[in-house]
Amino acid sequence: QEPGGLVVPPTVVPGSPTTLYVEDTPEPPLHTFHCSRLLDLVFLLDGSSRLSEAEFEVLKAFVVDMMERLHISQKWIRVAVVEYHDGSHSYIDLKDRKRPSELRRIASQVRYAGSQVASISEVLKYTLFQIFGNIDRPEASRVALLLTASQEAPGMARNLVRYVQGLKTKKVVMVPVSIGPHTNLRQIRLI
Repeated sequence: QEPGGLVVPPTVVPGSPTTLYVEDTPEPPLHTFHCSRLLDLVFLLDGSSRLSEAEFEVLKAFVVDMMERLHISQKWIRVAVVEYHDGSHSYIDLKDRKRPSELRRIASQVRYAGSQVASISEVLKYTLFQIFGNIDRPEASRVALLLTASQEAPGMARNLVRYVQGLKTKKVVMVPVSIGPHTNLRQIRLI
């Protein structure tokens, strides 16, 4: 209240585009079974034509469903969403300060690239140097979920070992998920 008894209305309306997400007003997970530990989780989505557009939509729905079960905040579980093809495109960064519902909306709107290639070594390199380049929460577990329907070209496959070792050095747990018949199981086991 202002002097004189006037009630000052709030200047920020919930849900307005300029509203900063204040983590003291948490948005709980949408399911009773959920995860709320210290974690940095990265979803790496294959954007190649090895997946049809409909299959890519199913992949996005899986990611959004996973996000609904996480206690997402800068204090607990931070998420990143990267689509990879001949390059890598980050839709959500670990340090993004947005409401969990907004992060899920962004994840649901990742565009299908349908590229001829999806370079696993390039997305691992991106994950190593761009996402986990500076570890700002050493106490948090780090997990990268690689959702792939592709195999690495033979010339690029030799780089996989280097990037996987770099991620292990930074204590990033890689979880490769092979989707469909076009993956190379030897490369998946290597990761």
